[in-house]
Amino acid sequence: MLLKRIEAQTLQKALDRVREECGDDALVVETRPTNKGFLVVAAKPQTELDGRDQAGRVQVTASRWTPGFAPLAQKAEDFGISPRILKAVENALLGTKVEMSRSGDPALPNLSARVLAALLPIESRFEGRDVHPDFRTIAFVGPTGVGKTTTLGKLAARAVKQGQDIAIVTVDTYRVAAVEQLRAFADLLAVPMEVAFTPQDLRRTLQKFADKDRVYIDTTGRSPLDRDALAQAHAALPGTDIARLLCLPAASRRKDADAVIDAHDRAGIHGVCITKWDETKMPGESLSAVVERGLKLSHVTIGQEVPSDIAEADAMELARAAFDLGAETRR
Repeated sequence: MLLKRIEAQTLQKALDRVREECGDDALVVETRPTNKGFLVVAAKPQTELDGRDQAGRVQVTASRWTPGFAPLAQKAEDFGISPRILKAVENALLGTKVEMSRSGDPALPNLSARVLAALLPIESRFEGRDVHPDFRTIAFVGPTGVGKTTTLGKLAARAVKQGQDIAIVTVDTYRVAAVEQLRAFADLLAVPMEVAFTPQDLRRTLQKFADKDRVYIDTTGRSPLDRDALAQAHAALPGTDIARLLCLPAASRRKDADAVIDAHDRAGIHGVCITKWDETKMPGESLSAVVERGLKLSHVTIGQEVPSDIAEADAMELARAAFDLGAETRR
């Protein structure tokens, strides 16, 4: 894999340049704002199996995958992992000593998982006893019905169990049931809970809770296609000292996941929690969308039970799940 750094005034211009200079099969490894605009780090796959036509487009002249990698690739595609990511994994494996020309190399499954895990960046600062100042105040964002409020309750309960002094705030005054659900969570945990109707209310409330270890903010779910509603939702979270945790359903189709990420990336995404992992057999499409945008995973939720049905994202476990590797292949 060849890495290329591209800077532009806007993220969209940088991504356009990635496509122009690296091709449609390029993998976005990282995106971040800079003083001049945005920096994108992209990986340009290279393989001896690929040729190019007269227009410079990649043409696969042999089978889609090398014989050794093909069985693993098929399992990962069934899981929902994108061909672009799998091609990057295969290209990396071609530079190792594993046997790729035929199937059966016992080292290949675990090495494939390690390579894929390296492409799954993890953000661990959304919880833990040592609170990072940039992750003291956390807003749970995303579309309607993705589990924002439940995810908030799970992380809040885990924080209380660790002995942290927390508070809960909601700016979701659109749904009365959401306020009552959060109030019930707060009463159960014996922690303060406030409703903020305006950005000014939120500023005052956050100042009131300035001595807390963590403050959790529930937000109104909005369709990623409703730009006006999204603008209002983003405006409801003033300031730059709020870490935004995007809740993205595991069952999202790739285009839908991309639309959600696009909608919230304008305001900034500090981490992604993939929710409702237990409700789909193809979580790889949402996972691929996160990886290809260079975003970091924080958690995976696996049910409705609070606080048990949530797990910190583990890159290796996710990679092993993608390749359907059981305990018998673990080394």
